[in-house]
Amino acid sequence: MIEEKEKERKVYDIFQKISSCYDPMNDLITLGVHRLWKKKLIESIPRESRNILDICCGTGDIAMGIGASLRNSRVTALDFSSSMLQIAEEKAQEANLKNIEFVLGDALNLPFRDNTFDTITISFGLRNTSDYGRVLEEIRRVLKPRGHFFCMEASYPDSRLLHGILSSYCRYIVPLLGKFLVKSYREYSWLNESVTDFLSKEELTKLIEESGFIEVKLRTFLFGSCTLHSGIKGG
Repeated sequence: MIEEKEKERKVYDIFQKISSCYDPMNDLITLGVHRLWKKKLIESIPRESRNILDICCGTGDIAMGIGASLRNSRVTALDFSSSMLQIAEEKAQEANLKNIEFVLGDALNLPFRDNTFDTITISFGLRNTSDYGRVLEEIRRVLKPRGHFFCMEASYPDSRLLHGILSSYCRYIVPLLGKFLVKSYREYSWLNESVTDFLSKEELTKLIEESGFIEVKLRTFLFGSCTLHSGIKGG
């Protein structure tokens, strides 16, 4: 329990601090490729979804993409960082997207009733929570029967060579970029730590299935640098 609370506090402090530089640093670190990955996730959402939840929404890229793509749908975007949510709300206002509601909340205790949403997404956020299984249980609870779930995460390639190159980049280069560009060395050291400590693709697939999802599928991008799991609420 103490370790969980320590992780929650650490992650909260990180995102509160880097919120203002989060978007430009993401573009720099990934050379903009993260936007292509997010586009793939948005395109995967069933067009008939009318009530959609984006968990760990950060600065709102996924929520805004869904809101712009599905104008007749209602998108709820939740995050535990008030600073990140503020950036997201400002971006949505600038884009004149009025079908998005932003909610300050905890992924481990979602403030919604059972069987509320047609589709739920979480992108680059599950690994930053303190209890992956609890988050998946909460997602399943508030998802409607036969509702769709999508989880996008950073990962390392299966190839030893590519794994070594990418992990070295995240371990050494990314923190230096954070240090010299935005004075956030410790915060950007977290990227490698969080990916290294996270579940493997296979372990995450198993956990999603054990959490009550069926028809679980996995897509990978850029040689396995990014994964997209999808499933349907069973039972």
